[in-house]
Amino acid sequence: MREAVKQAVAALIPELEGRIYDVQPRAEGDDGPCAVLTLGEEIWKSAWAGYRQVLRVKLYSGSAGISRLDAWAQQLVRGLQRRRIAGPDPGAILLHYLGVPEADTLDPATGGIIRCLRFGAYLPEASGAEAPAPPDAWLSALAEWTRGKLAGLWQVYETSWPADREEHAVLWRLAGCETKMAGASMYEIRKTFVGHLAAPFPETEHHASVVLMEELGAQTQLPLGDGERRYLSVAEVSANMQADAILDGQLKLTLVQRRMRPAEEAALIRRVAVQPIMK
Repeated sequence: MREAVKQAVAALIPELEGRIYDVQPRAEGDDGPCAVLTLGEEIWKSAWAGYRQVLRVKLYSGSAGISRLDAWAQQLVRGLQRRRIAGPDPGAILLHYLGVPEADTLDPATGGIIRCLRFGAYLPEASGAEAPAPPDAWLSALAEWTRGKLAGLWQVYETSWPADREEHAVLWRLAGCETKMAGASMYEIRKTFVGHLAAPFPETEHHASVVLMEELGAQTQLPLGDGERRYLSVAEVSANMQADAILDGQLKLTLVQRRMRPAEEAALIRRVAVQPIMK
């Protein structure tokens, strides 16, 4: 992760090529600009987002001046926010801009300005040696339906975010389920799903969320896709554009399926004998 971020920062700001350090800044006597990359705390967020690893990028203006520092900070925010970054290590990460945690400070060595930018990378929870449970059939059917409705630019995931997800990604996860009686011979299964749509720009997320909400609203039934002629009914769908794409999810969907109650086996009556007693 560290080397991948260094390469990305150097690509965005050529003046910092070879001048990005770990933990400590450059040696005394060098008044040129530089950057320091440090890995901060890991914060648990949720079962589907995992941990958020905080990365701090400290920009030292040196003799370049504060105007150059402002320009570099804007370049990093635009270039790293929700961008897929790959480095020499296997896999890739996506960074999320978390803001400036503190005011600018004075560098006593050069008289320049120091500014700290915070970014976060979501890392999935490490799984044990136990094999994962089989996927939910409803969830798999919903993910497959989504792939058919969105353009090939979007990658659809189930249950949790991977660390190296694509920049345009959809996550569906099961949020709850319940059973209701629908009569003497039938019962109803209801499952609630939450949909997350993540993209580099909020406008792209909003557009895709509206498209899926409208398509689900017009879809009376979803094929279960298990080889049998079974379908799921859309009971309710809503969208919250203010929700966080990674942690909360913009879409809420309820699917319903009615099933016949299995017949109970009982002992057969072979013969009835009546012996009235008369006194």
